[in-house]
Amino acid sequence: MTTPAEPEPGADPFDGPEWATSRQPDVVDGADGTARSSRHRRRVSRRRLRRRRRWGVVLITLGGLVVLTGLWIVVTGLLARGELNSARGDVATLREQIAQGDLAGARATARTLSHHADRAHGLTTGPFWAAAAAVPGDGNPVRTIRELTDQIDTLGDDVLPRLVDASTRLDPQRLRRPDGSIDLARITAVAPVLDDARGAVDHATAEVAARPARTWFGVVDAARAQLLAQLRQLGATVRSADLAARIAPPMLGADGVKRYFVAFQNDAEARGTGGIPGAFAILRVDHGRFSFERFESDDRLGEIPTGLDFGPDYADLFDGARTTSLYGNSNLSPHFPYAAQVWIAMWRKASGERLDGAFALDPTALSYLLQVTGPAPLKDGSQLTAANVVALTQSDVYARFPASSDQTARKRYLLDVAAAASRRLLDSRASETALLRAAGQAVGERRILAYSTDAAVEADLARTAAGGIVPRTTAPYVGLSIVNEGGNKLDYYLDRAITWRADGCRPRRAATATVTLRNDAPARGLSSYVTSRSDRHGPGVRPGDQRLLVSYYATQGAQLSSVTVDGKPATASAGHDLGHSVYTVDLELPRGTTRTVVLHLDEPRGAGAPVVLRQPGVRPLQVDVAAPDCG
Repeated sequence: MTTPAEPEPGADPFDGPEWATSRQPDVVDGADGTARSSRHRRRVSRRRLRRRRRWGVVLITLGGLVVLTGLWIVVTGLLARGELNSARGDVATLREQIAQGDLAGARATARTLSHHADRAHGLTTGPFWAAAAAVPGDGNPVRTIRELTDQIDTLGDDVLPRLVDASTRLDPQRLRRPDGSIDLARITAVAPVLDDARGAVDHATAEVAARPARTWFGVVDAARAQLLAQLRQLGATVRSADLAARIAPPMLGADGVKRYFVAFQNDAEARGTGGIPGAFAILRVDHGRFSFERFESDDRLGEIPTGLDFGPDYADLFDGARTTSLYGNSNLSPHFPYAAQVWIAMWRKASGERLDGAFALDPTALSYLLQVTGPAPLKDGSQLTAANVVALTQSDVYARFPASSDQTARKRYLLDVAAAASRRLLDSRASETALLRAAGQAVGERRILAYSTDAAVEADLARTAAGGIVPRTTAPYVGLSIVNEGGNKLDYYLDRAITWRADGCRPRRAATATVTLRNDAPARGLSSYVTSRSDRHGPGVRPGDQRLLVSYYATQGAQLSSVTVDGKPATASAGHDLGHSVYTVDLELPRGTTRTVVLHLDEPRGAGAPVVLRQPGVRPLQVDVAAPDCG
């Protein structure tokens, strides 16, 4: 066996080909010709080795710090995620408690939320988190988690506790005085707090939304998406409260008496805002105290030219319908401010009185309110209840007064119904929270609408569902408006559905709106007043057959490519209203049949989620809207 050669005496065992210099002939140095010593080369090698060892120690130390930092961030990040999830759940609970009037629970939840938010924020601060957040790149999840905890901590420590305090002052049980009037001073006092809260929630939402939706850590991405959804919902709640605090005092007479036109709409004969206007009242509000000055039949207004001009698009769209002079046609457009202005102008011409705005409501809205207040007694000894008001006022009344000669008695009866329901609402001492919730449901369904002649108040109303506007928006728009062209009460039996689909995310894209309508009127048992037709029609029309004007309000800039009815090519008239393209199909809808109108459109992609016009009716509109997520 060969024995390895022994190293030369004094040789560095670490010297080797990896770092040793190449062997060179000795260099003669100086006059005496002495060669440089090989020992000098070995000293150079040892110095290099020591430097490499020091760098190795430094690199190992730095690597250890990186590992420790990573472990610290992982551990504290998981703990922070747990606290953040708890805080996110508290945000949802708090919003629900405020909406339900559970203010004691809301205060407790706000304290819990503040604790979780403070803990999450504390876990994501310090030098390790600061260093990790400094790593460049938009997809850094560390910066995202720090932003989430920072925003929720700010809300939990300051904004949400003050919001709960404001909600306590706005507790409906405290807002209503013993005499039934509304304490407007309370609302005015909390308006600045609500405005600050709205701004803070909007800021937090914008900051969270600005963080990348996708990083390399999916858990953080999910936390961001969930918190953003909760903040947006909370923001909607706070914005609604902020708007209400701005709208209520001036509308309810904080600065003097206000008087309003109140129209009762009948959805059995469809109009753009819901149903044909019938009986009406004049409402007086003085420093939060409500009273009705009078109730009138629709005969009082009938036909009164107002001279109002809503522009050439409106005039072209409703040409010949006399919408600004015929009370029954005043709300053909689904844009409520048009109808409200017509009613106010008509009443001024009829009575000489100036009004400060208008309201509209339908029997379904009354049913929601009567569910809270309890029944209202009628003059004939019967009861108006949540269960019977819809059928009584839109169907049964025509069986009770079937003949044309009964029209005066029928209108007098409906006037009694309107007055009885109104008195019940004013005199009720039912839960104010439940009443507000019922009214909110009706507003959300466009069954209670409001308009103010005060431009600032109307601008705020237009930002709420109560304003009943058709918005000028660049978002995709899906608007179905049905108008009864037969002059009867058959829409009590009308089923409506709309489906909308858009193709792709190109700047302009194809969209399809499918409208399905069914006339479910019975073959027997309806009076001629319900089934008769006042339009010009052919000889084949039977009692119960209906004629409808089916108008589709499309996205701004949309163009109609084609339209079919039951799969066959059809025609539609074209117009514009409030920036929207409007396409109208004149449709015969025989009793017991279903018909389908399909509109194929070329339209701009639009910005944001689709906005849907939900026209109220006796039967709810079925909506199915879907579009690709275009970011």
